[in-house]
Amino acid sequence: MNKQQQTDTLKHMLELIAQERNQAGESGTLRVSDYTCPAHLERELAVLFRDYPLLVAHASQLKEPGSFITFDTANIPLLVNRDRHGVLRAFINSCRHRGAKVTTEPCGSARAFKCPYHAWSYLDDGELKFVPDQEVFPDLELSEHGLVSLPVAEAAGFIWVSPGGSSFDIGASLGEVGEDLERFGLPEHVVRVSDIQRPACNWKLVIDAFSEGYHLKSLHKDSVEPFFLTHGTLFAQLGCHSRSVGARKGLLEARETPPSQWDFRAWTTPFYTIFPNTILVFHPDWVSRITVYPRGTDNCLVYHDMLVPSDADLSDTYWDKTFALINEQVFAAEDIAVCVNIQQAARSGADRNWITGGLETPVLWFHRACAEAIAAAG
Repeated sequence: MNKQQQTDTLKHMLELIAQERNQAGESGTLRVSDYTCPAHLERELAVLFRDYPLLVAHASQLKEPGSFITFDTANIPLLVNRDRHGVLRAFINSCRHRGAKVTTEPCGSARAFKCPYHAWSYLDDGELKFVPDQEVFPDLELSEHGLVSLPVAEAAGFIWVSPGGSSFDIGASLGEVGEDLERFGLPEHVVRVSDIQRPACNWKLVIDAFSEGYHLKSLHKDSVEPFFLTHGTLFAQLGCHSRSVGARKGLLEARETPPSQWDFRAWTTPFYTIFPNTILVFHPDWVSRITVYPRGTDNCLVYHDMLVPSDADLSDTYWDKTFALINEQVFAAEDIAVCVNIQQAARSGADRNWITGGLETPVLWFHRACAEAIAAAG
């Protein structure tokens, strides 16, 4: 949102607050089997986690030549790096000899990768450079056995990869969301600290939890709820993505403040659901990047990065305290804990469908986007 859009959003929120209302949304239902069915998970893995660009890192994590990260998604091991010439690259992390990962380190710096199995060695541009006892492979052409490359792009402060090899236009994929992230200055942020959690729940339950604020008054009543107003929530569908904006209590200051001095970041908390598996939460002075990967119907991997402005004092203990509050209390002990709770009951047979109300509209949009993507893929 540009400055005028932010001002208009704040005005709309103030109108809703005066009327003691939130945006009127859409109600619907969610199929419980979508959280427990192995065949449905296989369809999600085959489409959502292969055919769509996934947010894999913040650009600051791959800023320096030689830097790399690795992780697995949809049964595809990925290696993403910036080579010695500064070119961003992505590969399937699999040696072309017998398939072993060429590195098992989660991140680091390297100008070459040597497979630990038989020591086939690759340059950081993916070229196969050395094969021990190459004479025993009389027909081997090194140039034909480099690491398998994947489409990769840098945009809006993040790195995006298509694990299944489908080409993509990240600008077109993000649309208005990409413009918002640029205006929020995300390319000028850095990762202060990261955490990985492994909850025993379906991956979509975590996306659901961070896509709506209906649970704020109950689940978060002893942590962050005191900072927010009950009314004024707005949300918008942006292609397959969505944006929600919650009203912080400071927004009431706008009634006595000229619009030219309004502070959108200080008075609201915007949430972005970035299809298919990332949530961005804009706290007043930092950003949570939450990306979720399935590890089975009842298990997932949740990455949480704390993004702070690049000019922030990283030695200030304030960052550790505020991250601990959000990550350990709000996310782990409240949001993710209730997701595990729900997963334990999902197989009980109590319901075939769960109900969503108007304040949970972005959850409904997310599930529709998943269903439409899978249907379109046949």
